[in-house]
Amino acid sequence: MKFNFDERIDRTGRGQAKWEPEILERLFGDRDLLSFWVADMDFRVAPPIREALVEAVEHGCMGYTSLDKSFYDAYINWQKRRNGWEPSVDWFRYTPGVVPAINLLLLSITEEGDEVLIQRPVYYPFTDSIVKQKRVVVSSALINEGGKYTIDFEDFEKKAASPKCKAFVMSNPHNPVGRVFTEEELRKIGEICNKHGVFVISDEIHSDLIAKGHKHVVYASLGKEFEQNCAICHAPSKTFNLAGLQLSCILIPNEEARAKFDAIQNRYSITSPNYFAPVAAKAAWNKGEEWLEACYDYMYENYKYIVDFCAAHWDGKVIVSPLEGTYLAWLDFRAIESDPEKLLNMVRKEGKVALDEGYIFGPEGAGFERINLACPKSLIVELMDRLAKFVK
Repeated sequence: MKFNFDERIDRTGRGQAKWEPEILERLFGDRDLLSFWVADMDFRVAPPIREALVEAVEHGCMGYTSLDKSFYDAYINWQKRRNGWEPSVDWFRYTPGVVPAINLLLLSITEEGDEVLIQRPVYYPFTDSIVKQKRVVVSSALINEGGKYTIDFEDFEKKAASPKCKAFVMSNPHNPVGRVFTEEELRKIGEICNKHGVFVISDEIHSDLIAKGHKHVVYASLGKEFEQNCAICHAPSKTFNLAGLQLSCILIPNEEARAKFDAIQNRYSITSPNYFAPVAAKAAWNKGEEWLEACYDYMYENYKYIVDFCAAHWDGKVIVSPLEGTYLAWLDFRAIESDPEKLLNMVRKEGKVALDEGYIFGPEGAGFERINLACPKSLIVELMDRLAKFVK
């Protein structure tokens, strides 16, 4: 193997949330857990990224930064190669993360008391952001048919048609259920949102992590009428394991929406990224594709191991949703234990494993578990052995 994804790296003692004992104790009540919760990778970053960061350290000057033409060129060329989309530099705005961007977008395009639509079970910071900004959460739940999730378009339009509904926050690829929405699905979503004046905030942070046989469609690439009613949220963080560098790419094609966003961003003085973030991002987009393809193939093998394991040990009672995108497996344990508190006790107290419990993604997730696949296979093997021992 050209890249060693089997290496087990000790990440403790560096303040990294996924494995730090003090953080595990605070969040989960136990310092000694196998961790598969927060979505970052247990792999070293791609060699070109490490080399670029070393060179940046050796240069020695770490003053205030700005994003230059080489940064924008790297990002635009990446999108052109991967998705056939060529955004304008003028659309680009920097934020330290996608979740901060969602909060800023909600502040800039909606008012207190407005309704904001989501599709549960979904990434729980969507709900947190809406509530924190004193907006109203409205969910059009995805339909679960034997682990495969689809959109209830009739219900979606009913919710979007509310005069109070002003925005829709979309996860595509969808976290946690692993869907990569098709162009047809996205067009239906867009037509409904355009018809009812609902602004689309498209979280596409997992869009570089796509399984073979599936294709990511950037929402803004669907056409002018869709482009002018959306913001695209992207980042190199999930793709290349750079979350700690805090750099996200927010593309806002509509000039008026962009001006409103700028006003909010300036209010909170969110200006330049840290010195290392653009260095790492440019190296990733320019030279990291080979590493990414190998990495995703490895993570997908971890997914297949889980699918095969569940079939062999639980006689089809644990349903694993098809993984079309992301590196997050979504498992339905309800046929074994329908009480989420009892399931939590089996997993965490007895199995000594930290997973993201399904209910945090909304009530539709109760009885489910989300597993982070971005780790050495030996950890996945150990995880599943523990689950088989204690989840009966």
